[in-house]
Amino acid sequence: MKLFIVVVLACLAAAQAREVSYQSILPVRESPRSARIVNGFPAAPGQFPYQVFLSGQTAGGNLACGGSLISAEWVLTAAHCQVNVIQFTVRAGTTNINEGVVRTSNLIVIHPAYNPSNLNNDIGLIRLSEPVPLGGNIQAVALPAADLSETFLNREATVSGFGRTSDSIPTISTTLNFVHLNIISNIQCMGTYGAATIIDSTVCAVGRDAANQGTCNGDSGGPLTITENGQSVQIGVVSFVAAVGCEAGFPSGYVRTTHFRDWIRDQSGI
Repeated sequence: MKLFIVVVLACLAAAQAREVSYQSILPVRESPRSARIVNGFPAAPGQFPYQVFLSGQTAGGNLACGGSLISAEWVLTAAHCQVNVIQFTVRAGTTNINEGVVRTSNLIVIHPAYNPSNLNNDIGLIRLSEPVPLGGNIQAVALPAADLSETFLNREATVSGFGRTSDSIPTISTTLNFVHLNIISNIQCMGTYGAATIIDSTVCAVGRDAANQGTCNGDSGGPLTITENGQSVQIGVVSFVAAVGCEAGFPSGYVRTTHFRDWIRDQSGI
């Protein structure tokens, strides 16, 4: 099972100054037998035309992750989904993991500053062996400008994926789900996970309607979006949740795409 727990270590001086117990983080990637959004809603066909389902082949087996089309040829995902993957099978244009337009990867690009110990810079790109046909239920998501001052604080966002629906359900969802979240400040999120994990290029969110809404194992790499001028704009990439459980009420963590726009452009031309 491609699942591991990363313990976030607080600074010794901070620990001496005040007694803080930071939550461990869990990268929300797992093998295909376990995946889906927690306490969300089923997606309608074409509602998230940029969402893709990734099945990655590794030396030890397969893993499942999410991703987003940023063009007909490129997929944005999480770096921790890509580690040790030989090749991805990518399904686009569907709300069912057994259907859709199928492509394979011919290039996997992990951000060079990715840190597996705290999931900093947890972002990567996948180039498809053949472009997908854009139109109808297959569309590229818009990316924000490289504005490092934009925090999206208090904005309503939406995350979609095929991850687990509950901590108690170990089976994969074959259909796409989504949930609405509210963006919180990094200072607030740092109080849960510590300064080693929550950096400027991290964005955190909590359930809009209930504390136990969010992402879970299998959602990694998927898109966190806001609506701007009637279109979806991807502001984050699904990265981690609290190791104590997806329904524990702690914030979910994402990689800010605003901080990686130049890197995405340099690698993909987008």
